[in-house]
Amino acid sequence: MKHNDLPLQELPAHAHAWMTVAAGHAPRGEVLAHPASAPARGCLFVRQLRLEARIGCYDWEKASPQPLRLDLEFEAPSLLACRTDRLGDTVDYAAVVERLRELALARHFELVEALAEAMALLVEREFGAPWLRLSLTKLAPIPGAEVGMVLERGRRA
Repeated sequence: MKHNDLPLQELPAHAHAWMTVAAGHAPRGEVLAHPASAPARGCLFVRQLRLEARIGCYDWEKASPQPLRLDLEFEAPSLLACRTDRLGDTVDYAAVVERLRELALARHFELVEALAEAMALLVEREFGAPWLRLSLTKLAPIPGAEVGMVLERGRRA
């Protein structure tokens, strides 16, 4: 398929309209039809998120929130936003981060495993992620070491 064969919707018909859209210069709200014959998938991610959590089983951990680092990769329930460039057509990762921060401080978790599971369920249920991989790291439990949990849920399409 040549670039001139790409089906464009609601765009002025000229030979290089596809380049304008691909470069991100199309007016908002216009849609580029997907030329690929195979279904596409995509993952969103949040990396190196620092957050505080009420977590730990020792008395000194229960005295105040503990620092954590979160890495999250999840399959987008839809790739419509790749074509529309509209936030409403994708998962708002700022909303994901806000909800994960709220959860981390909402109650006390004894174990990193339990908090990782609660976070994974939240992303799965509230944001429709069919697959996710979450890494949750406690940054200060053992001097000179980081410990944590990597959890994978769902099935990749």
